[in-house]
Formats: sequence, C-alpha cells, structure tokens
Amino acid sequence: MSDIDLAALAADVRYLKDRADIIDALNRYTRGLDRLDRDLLLSAYHPHATDDRGNAYHPHGYPNPLGREARVDWLIDAVGPYFHCSHHISNFTIDIQGDEAHCEAYVITTQMAEEGDGKATLGAARYMDRLERIDGVWAIAHREVNMDFQFTVPINVMPPDVLPGMRDRTDRTYERPLMPSADARRRAGLE
Repeated sequence: MSDIDLAALAADVRYLKDRADIIDALNRYTRGLDRLDRDLLLSAYHPHATDDRGNAYHPHGYPNPLGREARVDWLIDAVGPYFHCSHHISNFTIDIQGDEAHCEAYVITTQMAEEGDGKATLGAARYMDRLERIDGVWAIAHREVNMDFQFTVPINVMPPDVLPGMRDRTDRTYERPLMPSADARRRAGLE
C-alpha cells in the first residue's frame, strides 16, 4: 500500500474549503442584493471593505460610495425599486495566497422595472475582488466592477399561476424547513 502524503492532502482540503468559502461570500453578495437583505449583503464585505464602480453609474444623482455601509445602502437604493432583479455569477478564477485571495467572476444581470411592462434589461459585467480571511471568515476587502454591456429586450408575460418570488426575506428560500406551502397542499387536495 502506498504512503499517503498527509501534508499535501491537508493543503488540497484547505484550498478546496477556502475556494468554497470564497464562492459562498460572493453568493452572499448576489443573494443579499437580489433579496434586498441588507444584513446578508453586509456579510459579503469586511467592515473595512471598499467597492469601486467608477463615476459613470449614478442612478440617483449622487456619487458612488467606496465604504461598505454606504455602498450597501447605495446598492439597495439603486435596485430596490425594480420589480425583478437577479445576478448570476460564474467563471470563477480564484488565486488564494494564505489569508488573501484575488478573484474574477463573470456576472449576468436581469432587471424588470415594472411588473407586466413586457421588457427586461440584461447586462454583463465582471467582479474583480480581493478577499481576506479574517477570524476564519472570507469576505470582500476590495471590489471593482467592470460593466461590459446592457441591452433591453421584450419578454413574455408570465402566466398568473406561477409561483412568485419575493424580493425580501419573505421569499420562500428563507423558509426552514422548506415544506409545501398551504396553497400547494390545498391545490394537491391535502387540506
């Protein structure tokens, strides 16, 4: 039987755990933003974090803030009025060096300004992040966002009987344990 290199195995496990924790931090950002969950969004950033999006994007006429609290409030104010907003991240490139990591992730965004208006805005961007592990928690220390493009397209109106998503903590994804709703049980004849 061959000898197992426990040090190499431990390093591989550490890398995989760090990578998973980093992706979890990025997902806390997107979920927090899409659900307008301020606490979850804040948890994606360390308290000293900065976030730079350039000077071009001023949805409400005031400058882009750099600091965590101001950035999170700015983000919620910017996307809060939308009927629908989603951020889909992929293509992660992660370079981990001890308690610091650099990450690039591609993002596809969708927004609908009003329910039933028949159009959606789609966009593509890249998140460029420096993350730090502090007290065992990976979070963003600095973020820059490169916007690649946006366009508006016509969309089909959803049928009235689809299950709706919510843009706050009443969304069913927060339900624990997730069980069939009273409406689902009623439709199935179980109530």
